[in-house]
Amino acid sequence: MRYGIIGALDEEIALVKEQMTGVEEHTLYGRSFYTGYIGEKEIVLVCCGVGKVNAALFANAVIREFHAGAVINIGIAGAIGAGISVMDVVLSTEAAFHDQDEIMVKYYPFCRYFKADEKLLALAQRSCESVPLHGKVHCGRIVTGDQFVNDPAVKHGLVERFDPCCTEMEGAGIAHASFVNDTPFLIIRTMSDSADEGADDSYDNFIDVAAHQSAAIVLKMLELAE
Repeated sequence: MRYGIIGALDEEIALVKEQMTGVEEHTLYGRSFYTGYIGEKEIVLVCCGVGKVNAALFANAVIREFHAGAVINIGIAGAIGAGISVMDVVLSTEAAFHDQDEIMVKYYPFCRYFKADEKLLALAQRSCESVPLHGKVHCGRIVTGDQFVNDPAVKHGLVERFDPCCTEMEGAGIAHASFVNDTPFLIIRTMSDSADEGADDSYDNFIDVAAHQSAAIVLKMLELAE
């Protein structure tokens, strides 16, 4: 099986790209897709750019054009849930768009929450036990929107509406594309900030190490996968 690995930023995919062998570069939609191997596992890797539309578009390409049998989204996020701190890891149990009106559930694909693959989640949990981490591991809901959350009032609103672990800008788009293609997915995010008034500075300070940590987890997953 080929694994599709997607990050929104160059920093998020850099470690995975460094570890790939037999790399071939393919251009589609103006971006580079990299096919190759991590160990014996076949990979397609892409930096999709920021935002949920980019994420969905490139996830669909990874599945339809590059025939990935599973999709893993790696990167950084803003911590929202109680007890979740900068450099903690969140593994998705499900994903949702936080910037859609609730009426959208009446329309295709008639789904408010996209459920992550249980086998990928279990593999990620096991992988986290073997990777040196700078924080704790949490499993829960991730919410997505085209908004960098750095306002305590917005953060509080997301907590009231969704009770999520964290917020970011791509995961639910990737989950949506995976869902309609009947393809298992998982989102792995390390917290770069706390989605509050200090988010901008924290993001700048922690982006590299947080992105590296998420990538290290997916590399361990590929090592342990059967």
